[in-house]
Amino acid sequence: MTTDTPVTGGADAATATIVNLLRSRPGLSRTEITTETALSKTVVNQRVQELLAAGVLTQTGMLPSSGGRPAKGLRLAAEKGYVLAAELGMTHARVAATDLEGRTLRVAEEALDMKGAPEVVLKAVTAAMTSCASDAAPGSRLCGIGMGVPAPVEFDTGRAIAPPVNPHWHEFPIKDWLERRLGAPAWIDNEVNLMALAESRRGAAVGHDDALVVKIGAWVGAGLISNGRLHRGAQGSAGSLVSMAGGEALLREAAIVAGKHPGGPLHALFSAGRPRIEDVVRLADEGDQPSSALLREAAEGIGRTIAMCVDFFNPSMIVIAGGLGTSGDRFLAQIRKVVYGNALALATRDLVIAPSPLGRDSGMLGAAVLALDEVFSPERLGGTIQRLLGTAGAGGTSR
Repeated sequence: MTTDTPVTGGADAATATIVNLLRSRPGLSRTEITTETALSKTVVNQRVQELLAAGVLTQTGMLPSSGGRPAKGLRLAAEKGYVLAAELGMTHARVAATDLEGRTLRVAEEALDMKGAPEVVLKAVTAAMTSCASDAAPGSRLCGIGMGVPAPVEFDTGRAIAPPVNPHWHEFPIKDWLERRLGAPAWIDNEVNLMALAESRRGAAVGHDDALVVKIGAWVGAGLISNGRLHRGAQGSAGSLVSMAGGEALLREAAIVAGKHPGGPLHALFSAGRPRIEDVVRLADEGDQPSSALLREAAEGIGRTIAMCVDFFNPSMIVIAGGLGTSGDRFLAQIRKVVYGNALALATRDLVIAPSPLGRDSGMLGAAVLALDEVFSPERLGGTIQRLLGTAGAGGTSR
């Protein structure tokens, strides 16, 4: 049974159902919404009319009709609001503003040092986010903020817990800091969880209810999609795959190997300055044997870890992301070989292992997905509508 709470003061279950259906399938008519949701025609008409009056929905024009009066399609008034998104890496942040249908309005990159003070890092990132918001429509209102950080995150509080990158981030109130600074609700998560969200909605894992997204960067981490939903675990630490074969460890090992081969390409690489893991991959692709051996060993360790995850979780899709993970076809092929050779035959029978098509933007796009999912959740939709109407205090501030 639905309530009669008007959308200007809150949002009931029927309102949330209609809005989220139109998020995933814009252009439906009222009749189609009634059919898809099993809500009564009266309830659908009432809620749609309220949402149109509030400016949350807009009509898209006449739909084809097989008889009778042509129906008008409905969609979110995406230009009425926007969300801000950011993924923080060790040396840079990718930030964006998107409209309420998830269309990217502007992307920017900000140099940073995650080993610095949290306040310094966040001030630089929020300045870049605010700059991105300048591409939102005039009068558009900030509805929410999503951010990914390279650390375990207690999702409910938005605090990093015992981060390996910098002890100063431990229990720093990232969520509260952003909300005070930007005047809108914020949600913080581990960067790999956000990559998993992005891949499940916009990337290689679309259509896969059970997927594993593995980031192979400075270290190795994973995000789990289970039954179509992100799985964080009891405390938010699911997917923490600490591996000695991550990029930082591999570079340390490469430096040792380079010293054993003076005059070789790897030695020249380290003598020239601070190399990146992509440089080692390039040497391997060019036929340098010490570099190739390093990558084979790394792929073996990572592949065996993934194989254990496959046996335990049985995903239908594994997406490989991160700087090392997407650095070359040879490295990915070696990981595939190890996974298929070590995991259970039944678990790998239909398993697909593919590189991320989203590249460097996957964590940032996932942060936008997180923010949009939260602002349109049944629990928060009423507050979002108030922001769009300009009646939510600080959170309703327009651009």
